[in-house]
Amino acid sequence: MTTNIADVKRTAPLKNVVAFNSLVKKLINREPDMPGIGVFYGRSGLGKTKSAIYGASTSRAVYLEVGQYTTARTLMRAILIELGEQRPKGCVDEMISQAIFRLAADPSRPLIVDEAHWIAAKRFIDVLRELHVKSRAPVIMIGEEMLPANLEVYERVHNRILDWVAAQPCDLDDTRTLARAYCAGLQVRDDLLEEICTRVAGNTRRIVVNLARVVEEAKKAGRAAIGLADYDVALISTHKAPGPGGLK
Repeated sequence: MTTNIADVKRTAPLKNVVAFNSLVKKLINREPDMPGIGVFYGRSGLGKTKSAIYGASTSRAVYLEVGQYTTARTLMRAILIELGEQRPKGCVDEMISQAIFRLAADPSRPLIVDEAHWIAAKRFIDVLRELHVKSRAPVIMIGEEMLPANLEVYERVHNRILDWVAAQPCDLDDTRTLARAYCAGLQVRDDLLEEICTRVAGNTRRIVVNLARVVEEAKKAGRAAIGLADYDVALISTHKAPGPGGLK
């Protein structure tokens, strides 16, 4: 079968995008007495952030990305800025109160915290629980595969998690979808897409990198269609440096 690159706007979303959107809807539409924290986790490169950004855009969510050096104060400043406060002021407790007030004004608007594994092992992770409990707004934490284990230590956070969703590696259908988005004008046959997907263990980021290489090599050879028989698999980038080959 051949993947014919068509209008990208009609491309179906990846399965992880669908899964994340389903998590967001579940949290927004939960019963009033149900907890409203969700966790979306998985290894690096599975498209978690892309899924979150798309989900945030469709749900009007407050989205922020934390890091290794995030503190309780910088976390609250970032949340308030995303909520529309241009110059957050006050101590951490005061900023928490301000954020609760703003979130409670629209409790169907989720708060999405990306790279949450960086703060999950820190005591101030409980701030997210407090924001959720006092505002009733959904809170979604996104992080790498150690995130669930890190959260087990904080029982008051852990027992308020409504659902855990594990990001999944891309399959052939997802790889076809990525090809439609990144290989415009080029027909990419399924055997090559499947080989790329298998060799990178379904890593979304690596698939995209390889599709860009496929387009580059096809242009060099003047091809409008390409399959496994036309491509040197030594060019497929995994965790190792690619070989010196090219199109056959």
